[in-house]
Amino acid sequence: MELERWTNGGCVANFGVGEDWATLYDIKSANEGKGEATALLIETKKYYEGLGKKFGGSVALNNRMKKIYQRLNIKEYN
Repeated sequence: MELERWTNGGCVANFGVGEDWATLYDIKSANEGKGEATALLIETKKYYEGLGKKFGGSVALNNRMKKIYQRLNIKEYN
């Protein structure tokens, strides 16, 4: 498994990436509420799914992240 880091403005996200999957492990934003995390997840989901990988995220640690998962149709792993 590889770890890949993506950034967008003040947002940093780390993904575990395998042969046929990619999973968001953690995401932090210095500018909460500005849409940077949402934009980053839209782009990474599009990218990894375009490579044929199953895309998902680790357990949402707050309601804001849970809502982003739901809005973007990102599978939340328990």
